[in-house]
Amino acid sequence: MARIVHQPIDEAEMRQRLGFAGAGAILSFVGTVRDHHLGRQVTAIEYHAYESMALKEIGNIERAIVERWPEVHVEIAHRVGHLAVEEASVVLVVASPHRVEGFDALRFGIEAIKESVPIWKKEIYPDGHAWIEGS
Repeated sequence: MARIVHQPIDEAEMRQRLGFAGAGAILSFVGTVRDHHLGRQVTAIEYHAYESMALKEIGNIERAIVERWPEVHVEIAHRVGHLAVEEASVVLVVASPHRVEGFDALRFGIEAIKESVPIWKKEIYPDGHAWIEGS
C-alpha cells in the first residue's frame, strides 16, 4: 500500500496492518531527519515530490519486493512537506515468515527509493538552505 503523506507517519498502524499469523518477523526501517549533514547544522527539511510519479514508483518497489520475496508483506510511506529534526520522513514495514528475507527486503526497498523515486530534499540551516541530491 504505497503512500505519499503530508502528515506524520504512523509506523505502529502500518505494523498492525501488515501482521499475519505466519509472520515470524515484522521489521521496520524509519528514516528520520537528522540535525546535521556534511558538517552543517540542519534545523529542518522540506521534501518535495512529483507525487503521482512518486506514488507509482513506490508501488513498483513494493511489487518488486513481493516478486523477489513472495512471502513478504510490505508497505511503504514517504512524507512530504516541512519536517522537523527527528521526524520520520520514510517508513518501510515488512512482515515475513523469516527475518533474513525481511531484512533483505527492507534494504532493497530503501535503496530503491533513494535511487528511483522523484522526491527532492531541501535542508534548512540556521543561515539558509540547500537542495540535497542522493541522501
